[in-house]
Amino acid sequence: MPPVTQGRIALPDRYRVVRHIANGGMASVWAAEDELLGRLVAVKVLAPGFAADASATRRFKREARAAARVSDHPNVVTIFDVGEHEDHAFIVMEHCAGGTVAERLRRPTPVPRAAAMRWLEGAASALDYAHSREIVHRDVKPGNLLLDTAGRVAVADFGIARIATDTALTQTGQVLGTAAYLSPEQALGKQATDASDRYALAVVAYELLARRKPFEGDLPAAQARQHIESPVPPASEVSALPKAVDAVLERGLAKDPAARPATATEFVDDLRAALDDQEETAPTQVAAPARFHRDPPTPPPTAAAPAARDRRPFLVALAAIVFVLAAVIAALAGGGGGGGGDSQDQTTAASTHQTTPARHKAKKKKPAATTSQPQTQAPPATTDKSALAAQGHSLIAQGNYGGAIEVLRQAVKDCPVSTTDPCAYALFDLGHALRLAGRPAEAIPVLQQRLQNPDQRGVVQHELDLAEAAVNGGGKPGKGHGKGKKKD
Repeated sequence: MPPVTQGRIALPDRYRVVRHIANGGMASVWAAEDELLGRLVAVKVLAPGFAADASATRRFKREARAAARVSDHPNVVTIFDVGEHEDHAFIVMEHCAGGTVAERLRRPTPVPRAAAMRWLEGAASALDYAHSREIVHRDVKPGNLLLDTAGRVAVADFGIARIATDTALTQTGQVLGTAAYLSPEQALGKQATDASDRYALAVVAYELLARRKPFEGDLPAAQARQHIESPVPPASEVSALPKAVDAVLERGLAKDPAARPATATEFVDDLRAALDDQEETAPTQVAAPARFHRDPPTPPPTAAAPAARDRRPFLVALAAIVFVLAAVIAALAGGGGGGGGDSQDQTTAASTHQTTPARHKAKKKKPAATTSQPQTQAPPATTDKSALAAQGHSLIAQGNYGGAIEVLRQAVKDCPVSTTDPCAYALFDLGHALRLAGRPAEAIPVLQQRLQNPDQRGVVQHELDLAEAAVNGGGKPGKGHGKGKKKD
């Protein structure tokens, strides 16, 4: 059967072109219906300027096949087919209907911080996975971070940018076109490495969090020069970010590749820690006293305890005097001890006031008891999986493990672990919350299920090890408990 030619591209007859998606410096992208499998796909076709170069075509297909080796990662665009038709090389890949992060950044409303961090975590995991297989992306930028309808990020064009560096046609095209995300070594004409990808990811992180790029020269050449020479402007001065974020971004954007984080995941973890420090401070100052008013982390309850102990001798003595007077009056009048009831009420009230701080102290020493209180204080207000996962993560940060467990169980219900965000993320948080709540035996099967998704496997395995150690040791990991029980 003859090939089907539609628009400006020619594809094998199994693919029916639906619409044009975008043009790039190296290729055009089209949405097409795979009529054999009945699914919508995206087809990238090498641009005519490159297609005329036989060596560029060979490299295009070679690099596409190399990229296919990492497309099994949940945060890498899946490649279905690589081929050549009527002297035009093409790649068939999954269609991500959510557009790109670049398109999202162009909207007037800012990107929510939680979404930005999920995208960065997914992209970092994908980059580390590719680097472990000796594949360097070379062109990490928001336009190569695709989104599906569930908000999952998928990195596209792994390895394709190598063709740009090998072809003279890109000297004023692709390289300058992405100068805003270009590492200093690439701007100097040196070979791109894993560290170059991590630098570009740090630029993306800066843009997502500060809502502007770190270097914004009028011309691409000016931007490239800034990457080489200019210090990183503090993001906290241009956006409402904690100062701790500045140091993390500065390290990610270090001029010397050796000074950057060893992995992309390490960079994003440091970034989240810097942001979480700010987020955990606010509940301690404002929300925590209202939510956990029964716990005494603040000075007032602690100060009240001595006052209660100081008053007890006086109250006991007063009760004794009242009792004696009542007995004398009763003896004189020949009646019963009616006054004793009032005295007992006073004594009981004093005793209750004294023991309340003691119960609080016990809760402070045993986190599991404290966290069991707020399980019903944070009922989920939505059925959206992403929103539930975010709510559960926030409750963990507040120390409300019981409430987090309730919310996260709803988040993971009928949510496949193969879907990294939010399903796999929610599973990890559920296991984490169960362990922190003193229920490590329940956490183990949850974390074992989470390991079925390869994303951030090392972090998940570490959490599983902690849960198993807690079960085997009989203690509560992370809270300083030993394996044996000590009697007072």
